[in-house]
Amino acid sequence: MKGVLDKKYAIARQTKRSHIYRLKRRTFEVLKSIQTFYSGKPGSILDIGAADGLMLNNLKEEFPNTTCIGIEHSNDLIACCKSKTVCLLQGDAQVLPMKENEFDVVIATAIIEHISDPMQLIREAFRVLRKNGLFIVTTPHPFWEKIATKIGHLKEEEHNELITLSKLVSLFDKAGFEILRAEQFMVSPIGMPFELTLERILKLCRLKFLLLNQIIVGRKNWK
Repeated sequence: MKGVLDKKYAIARQTKRSHIYRLKRRTFEVLKSIQTFYSGKPGSILDIGAADGLMLNNLKEEFPNTTCIGIEHSNDLIACCKSKTVCLLQGDAQVLPMKENEFDVVIATAIIEHISDPMQLIREAFRVLRKNGLFIVTTPHPFWEKIATKIGHLKEEEHNELITLSKLVSLFDKAGFEILRAEQFMVSPIGMPFELTLERILKLCRLKFLLLNQIIVGRKNWK
């Protein structure tokens, strides 16, 4: 796995504008997807690549009766978790230490591009989800991520594979998921006024290729 992060990343997520905004926006998209596609409130959520648990903690605040568990590779990031209401475990995203049919929602934000075998992560998510459970993935758009790398905003070795939305749709379909949502989002990496309105306009004008991030939501609808 490439791009394993440490304490510096946890600090940046609370102090650096771009990190704060990207976390906020990804959390917004995950929450919107759960509220749109999950009937009722989930009894359990698994966050794969949970980092310091900030997103999971935000979801816990929205769903206080939901069991929230995170899997994180970095012990340094786990140590940075301040929440007393979520549980972070050290583990491998491609070999989840969970039983089959255990979770209502599984999320994996900004992690699949670091994984050596994305299909294995998707299969593992399918395995641990209950029937009608949701799997929500976000990942940067390959073109804009390459631009960010070229201008020095990102280190090239941080990512194993930049994945297009069309490939994600293919992988989800192959794993057995029903695709509920697959689209780009995020105009700016640091946020801007009226961003959601601008995004809607860009999509209506068929300019969605300008959006920086991607989200896909699948439902396990059999067995």
